Amino acid sequence: MYMRCLKCNSKIDFEKYLNKEKLICTSCLVEYPVYKGVIDCFFLTEEEYKKEIKDTIEAFGYQWTIRNTGHNEGSLKYTKQLLFDRYAMDEEEFSNYIKNKIVWDPAIGSGRMEYIYAKYAKEVYATDLSVSVYKAREHLKNKFNNIKYFRANLLNPPFENESFDIVLCHAIIQHTGDPLGALKVFRDVLKKDGILFVDFYKKATPIREFTDEFIRKKMRQLTPEEADEALKPLTKLAQEFYKYEIEVPEDIPYLDIKKGKYNLQRLIYYKFLKLFWNEHMSFEDNHNVMFDWFYPDVADRYSVEEVKEFFRNVPEFKIEKFVVLEGGIGVIARKS
Repeated sequence: MYMRCLKCNSKIDFEKYLNKEKLICTSCLVEYPVYKGVIDCFFLTEEEYKKEIKDTIEAFGYQWTIRNTGHNEGSLKYTKQLLFDRYAMDEEEFSNYIKNKIVWDPAIGSGRMEYIYAKYAKEVYATDLSVSVYKAREHLKNKFNNIKYFRANLLNPPFENESFDIVLCHAIIQHTGDPLGALKVFRDVLKKDGILFVDFYKKATPIREFTDEFIRKKMRQLTPEEADEALKPLTKLAQEFYKYEIEVPEDIPYLDIKKGKYNLQRLIYYKFLKLFWNEHMSFEDNHNVMFDWFYPDVADRYSVEEVKEFFRNVPEFKIEKFVVLEGGIGVIARKS
């Protein structure tokens, strides 16, 4: 497979440059830095990004490089369960989609998803706009030899049309500021009959939307380091609330709460405020989820109807699965 030059659209045989310091397009002579096996396409388009996108890039670069979330047993267990729940499938069904396929991961982050599927894929092309791609490669380079790494924008990827069998876009489209534009890119780079996995943050109850956004606005005034510290009391509160079970005696329809027994942390998490806690994960990993939610400047949420409308505007995609959960919407679609 070839890389596409972002300046002149020429084909580049990129693999022979992976152990060098730069890649040169022989057509337009633009030079792409290569560092630790990662081809940097970000520098060409960096000036185009709005401040909120740059701030979001900085947030993810910070969170995935200061911690090792995604690379330990508890975090991997959570990641796998989250993925399979989001698309209502088990590992066998998921692997049948991926086996011997060429896969694009548009936002590799820490590289946690690759532990789940890279062993099944023929090749994986992993991109990320943030510097986390370098950390991901360091974690994965001795575990998988079928992954190629790029620092690049998923809205303008360095790949030709009809390059991939699978696009696996997990937990990132809501951070692009342009979900419809992202779906059109995915359509273009997928081969005929190619499969898209994509999930969307789902709009929560009005109270939770208010409290989450209130905290998010406070965090946007801080540096990543300051926000990291400021959010720790919330993570500790989630940890404490997790110890308690309560019973709601009757339905509260205007708050979308059904009667029944609840873990206190989970009830608050879904209905009032994102106080995340998972008992299988360390405090550090739980806190990373909180930072991931409250600090990035662009973190949009969508209704079920909005997601359906996105797909109506990209009719080449035929939806095969549409899974609506309390916290998100998972879609599997095939390109016709």
